[in-house]
Amino acid sequence: MRVFEIVVEPRVRRRRSRSPLSGMKRAAALFRVWHGVRELIDEAERLGDSELVHFLAVAQLLVEEKAAALTSGGTAFESVDTSLPN
Repeated sequence: MRVFEIVVEPRVRRRRSRSPLSGMKRAAALFRVWHGVRELIDEAERLGDSELVHFLAVAQLLVEEKAAALTSGGTAFESVDTSLPN
């Protein structure tokens, strides 16, 4: 009877070094995050979970603050139609 040995070498994925996002791309990413959080808030309200609504509202405010800091001035998303995501 023969014994077989299976040798498994770990697959090492090399990550590309990512360059920082440009201002417009970062703003677009924050806008998408903001809309995602807003949808989660709507779903939490539908479920009637007030604690989750509060937590997500705080997260939404943090995203808005970050966007305001990046754009340096004015209210976050002031001139943007926030009714629908991009």
